[in-house]
Amino acid sequence: MMKRSLLISLGIAFLINSLLADLNISGVNEFKFIHSNRILEYRSYFSDKMQLQAQFNNFRAYIKYDFYRPHFNKFALINDNMSNSTIETLLASEKNENYFDDYYLQYESDYWFVQAGKYEAVIGSGMVLHNFYDVDFELDSRLIGGYLNPVFDKWQLQLFGGLLESDDPMLQDKFDQLGAIDLDLNLIDNLTFGGSFILHKELINTSEEYKNRYVFAGKINYYSSIFDFNTEIATSDDYNNVQGSAIFTNLTTYLGKFTLAGTYKKYRNFNVRISDLPMVNHAGQQLEHSWDPGKDEEGLMSEIRFLPDYDNEFIINYAEGWSSNYNVRLSNLYTEFKHNFEDWSLKTEFETLEQLNKEDSKHWYKEITPAITLDFLIYNNPVLIKTEYQYKKEDNFAGVQSHYEPRFQSDLAYRDISLSFTLESQIGESLATEDGDNGEFWIGGEFAVEVFTNTDIRIFYGKEKGGIVCRNGICKNQAEFEGLRARITTSF
Repeated sequence: MMKRSLLISLGIAFLINSLLADLNISGVNEFKFIHSNRILEYRSYFSDKMQLQAQFNNFRAYIKYDFYRPHFNKFALINDNMSNSTIETLLASEKNENYFDDYYLQYESDYWFVQAGKYEAVIGSGMVLHNFYDVDFELDSRLIGGYLNPVFDKWQLQLFGGLLESDDPMLQDKFDQLGAIDLDLNLIDNLTFGGSFILHKELINTSEEYKNRYVFAGKINYYSSIFDFNTEIATSDDYNNVQGSAIFTNLTTYLGKFTLAGTYKKYRNFNVRISDLPMVNHAGQQLEHSWDPGKDEEGLMSEIRFLPDYDNEFIINYAEGWSSNYNVRLSNLYTEFKHNFEDWSLKTEFETLEQLNKEDSKHWYKEITPAITLDFLIYNNPVLIKTEYQYKKEDNFAGVQSHYEPRFQSDLAYRDISLSFTLESQIGESLATEDGDNGEFWIGGEFAVEVFTNTDIRIFYGKEKGGIVCRNGICKNQAEFEGLRARITTSF
């Protein structure tokens, strides 16, 4: 009996040891502290984000927990022109929050990928479906449900299904429903055909009524040593019988030291929350800030990249976009030259952006941005210096105004320490509320150090200029920041 008990105990110990040997647990914790001047008073904000991941053979479990005290709204434009009651209302909307931000169980093998929980979903370029969390804009369109992806030699299938939290402020803690299927067939080498179907059931009231939107899409991808080609075409129909369409095509050709690229887009009544439409210009902007990019937009972008040798690089990128009646238009030119010397490099950039809206807002905007970047070593320590001298001109209902925004940035790294300094000013008045006053300065410095092999500390103090930031058709006025921002990141 004693021998059998001993054998059982040894067997259990061996099994636990074997399981633990195959079990890998890792994680990341990010603590952030913000001490900000919000016009009325100095405000303090805390956040802590903990990520844990357990890997056992082909299985993975992941969880992320977020805590905010209170949640800082970086897009709240608070200025001296606002009434005290308006400012108090904005500040009161910032409240303590804590929740499980991300979680899933996953199985992955050579031919199968299965995921259940809260996850991101994407088909192709994201034109027809891209559910994800946008950190910069704090927008969340991730799905809560399941994902199945079998992959074989000649085909692969993607099945998405789940709930999508409503973005209607009147429907907090309520959910849309989404289901999607995507099939890719690799009939011959380097050539893939695909088709997709998406059903988005959008919640419209608290009575659990939904409006349905159907999307049908097809895509072709071809890759070779001479050129790459991919195109996506989609149509949509909703409960109001509004017909939508979208086309996105890209062709890249390799001719020795030259790389030529051309991209085309055409969107009609197509932009919705589950889509992430490519903007097809270097600036990544829609035709005009107040213009819905999926409503009515067409455009072309071309690029020439020339690498005569390992030390030189030339880039010319030009794009134009327009609405069907040409009342809303965009043009964007970007050029770059980079030369690598023996122990330093020089990069020059020049970009112009012009936007016109005669349809509703009667707005014209232009910016010109030349920039120079130097990258070199001082006693084997990397140093970067970048200067730009941006010019902005705007014409709207309030009048015509122009101004300059010179900017200087310097980065220095020494062993495990890095320092960054930025200086920006405004010369001239501006009509935009997010801009500053004539002669105003924004000065800031950041210090970063790796205190342990797994812990980094990053501290910023100073003043950062706000302004319009854009990402794939979404633009927001980011508030000016002044104060202290500290972050401690630990991985284990």
